[in-house]
Amino acid sequence: LAELTGIPVVTTLMARGAFPDSHRQNLGMPGMHGTVSAVAALQRSDLLIALGTRFDDRVTGKLDSFAPDAKVIHADIDPAEIGKNR
Repeated sequence: LAELTGIPVVTTLMARGAFPDSHRQNLGMPGMHGTVSAVAALQRSDLLIALGTRFDDRVTGKLDSFAPDAKVIHADIDPAEIGKNR
């Protein structure tokens, strides 16, 4: 999907290895221990496609200011995680 669309990819610590770190579309990890480019991309995005992510506070910071203009498509095995970020 990333290669077909050219969409940048951000992976959390637990997802490291799911998408190659060396890939040109990989911006690194988000959040308090992440890269500036990953955090900036999330904050400026208009669409987040989140697969298996937990949206914990180390990634989002304050939920009311996390990716304020983004629509979110969220898929996770745990139904309790869906909608947690909004």
